[in-house]
Amino acid sequence: MNTTGWVIVVVVAVVVVVVLLAALAAFRRRRQRRQERAREEFGPEYERAAEERGSGSAAERELRERREEVESRLRPLPDESRRRYREQWEEVERGFVDNPVASLQMADRLVSDVLGERNLPASEGEEAARSLGVIDPHAAEDYREARRLREAAGSSGGDSQTEELRQAIRRYRLVYERLLER
Repeated sequence: MNTTGWVIVVVVAVVVVVVLLAALAAFRRRRQRRQERAREEFGPEYERAAEERGSGSAAERELRERREEVESRLRPLPDESRRRYREQWEEVERGFVDNPVASLQMADRLVSDVLGERNLPASEGEEAARSLGVIDPHAAEDYREARRLREAAGSSGGDSQTEELRQAIRRYRLVYERLLER
């Protein structure tokens, strides 16, 4: 092969390599942007799912599928139910002063009742949090933390710090409000 032939082969090879590298870089950028959007969209739930699944792509796929499934069965709350739940929440808050641990249990039951009426898992705490996580990731985190604090209060035999109990009630209230407004 003459010199011109070799030059053409080398130029074509370089062009092919450059095109492949550019395509690879574009693919990585697109995947990174998609994962960043998923992080913004699903918040802490994305990180949890990525850790469980071992990859961001698998986490994103699972969260989108889970959200589609949850949204397909999610029911709106009738006005009468909203009114009833508001009255019950006022009772939870009034009871907190005299018996904070019992008030926490009432708050947990109330949130479970709202979850159930919205057609979300209500009996299993983590399953409820996973369902909440795809429609309202911050409410899911608040729910997990409220349950953790409530369980800690129940296992401490009445020695719970008032501030921990207050934090748990505050978190239950955030979840409750988000469930009623959706």
